[in-house]
Amino acid sequence: MIKLITSLKYRLTIFQKLLVGIIVMLILNAIIAYVGIISVHKLENTSKIILKESNKYNNLQNLKLNFTELLMPANDYLIHGNKVEILNFKKLDSITRQQLEKSKAFENNHFNEHFLEEIEDIFHEVERLSKNIFGLKNPVGDPQGALMMEVMDGIIIDAGKKIDILSASSSSLMSEYINTNQVTISEASKIIIIAVVFIMISLVVGGFYYAKEITKPIEKLASIVKKVTLGNLESKANQLTRTHDEIDDFSILFNNMIGVLSEKTVSRDYLNSIIQKINESLIITTIDDIILIVNKATLDLLDYNEEELIGESIEKILLGEKKNTRTTLEEETAQNIFNTYYSKSNVAIPISFSKSFIYDKNKNKTGVLYLSYNQTENFDEKHKPIDENSGNNRKIKVSEEIPLTIREIEIIKLIVKDYSSQEIADKLFISIRTVETHRKNIMVKLHTKSIIGLVHYAIQNNLI
Repeated sequence: MIKLITSLKYRLTIFQKLLVGIIVMLILNAIIAYVGIISVHKLENTSKIILKESNKYNNLQNLKLNFTELLMPANDYLIHGNKVEILNFKKLDSITRQQLEKSKAFENNHFNEHFLEEIEDIFHEVERLSKNIFGLKNPVGDPQGALMMEVMDGIIIDAGKKIDILSASSSSLMSEYINTNQVTISEASKIIIIAVVFIMISLVVGGFYYAKEITKPIEKLASIVKKVTLGNLESKANQLTRTHDEIDDFSILFNNMIGVLSEKTVSRDYLNSIIQKINESLIITTIDDIILIVNKATLDLLDYNEEELIGESIEKILLGEKKNTRTTLEEETAQNIFNTYYSKSNVAIPISFSKSFIYDKNKNKTGVLYLSYNQTENFDEKHKPIDENSGNNRKIKVSEEIPLTIREIEIIKLIVKDYSSQEIADKLFISIRTVETHRKNIMVKLHTKSIIGLVHYAIQNNLI
């Protein structure tokens, strides 16, 4: 049984774990709601009882006052014999009767009902004695009237004591229910506070735990993916988590993928070892001309460190310090054309230049490969860079035949005929960017900065 529970525990997916947390939160909220509803219902019932007892208590106090006032008309009649006291008695009698009926209506306790019956009997006795007093012809100084008045005083005092007993009972019951309400409020508050605190702790601790359990292995996987993309196929997603959920499944699949790639893919380290053995300058860039790989021959030729070139634009090598000149060579591939690289110290180095694109399996361009051969040894001392103050910006002078390509000769012929770059591009079915690149290369090779120089070269070489 324990093994089964453990097995089920470790088979919980991320969704199931989150669902369990949500269900627990819902149960706790349901408990809070239930406690609140029960407490409110209980408080409502006790409040009704307290209100009823309060009304009964007030009515009993009024009844006691009415009994006391009921003596006054008869007493005054014995003093001055005025018949108007009979009317006053009738009014007080009616009020006292109503208060007595209200008290009987409020009461539902058999013992208290017995007290009210005794109080009612006293009321009837007071009525009888008062009528006898009002029936006296000469009430003033009548000894029989004085005796009846003493009897009435005694039974009114007895009625007051009975009313006090009933009032004390109502007051005690009100106090009991008020205490009950306070206990109910206190207990409900404790339960709600405990549940809320538990919810808050669960959200903080559980949320942190879930976030850590999910994000930490994902961060590790991201780190391993980064290593794999850099060619390190020996990286493994071992022991990332112990949660036994989708992340562990993903780790297993990821390791299997790395294994398959290791069997079918040449590692980056192996590829780099081959590239570094190439004696010619080799540069690989993205399709946006950002340098990704340079070999040792390139670093030795240009006197750069690898960190100084990786991530930089290829124009750092093709343009040197001429940052305001735009060129990334022609868009199409090139084979063994004359060009110039610039070293770290901005020295121009003549090269035989080849360029080709790298394609993926869907024939989409993914990068560019530049392969160059140092041509410095093919030039004699006359070909070396002139002094940097000469105005030619340290270009190579060539006094012998200039190694122009057929396309460059075509472009020279069109330039000296005053064709614009756009017209040349349209005529030769190439882009204007390619035309501008050819113009630059021609200017570099001929060491001229103006169209006049191109015209002189065309005339001297019978191009026009």
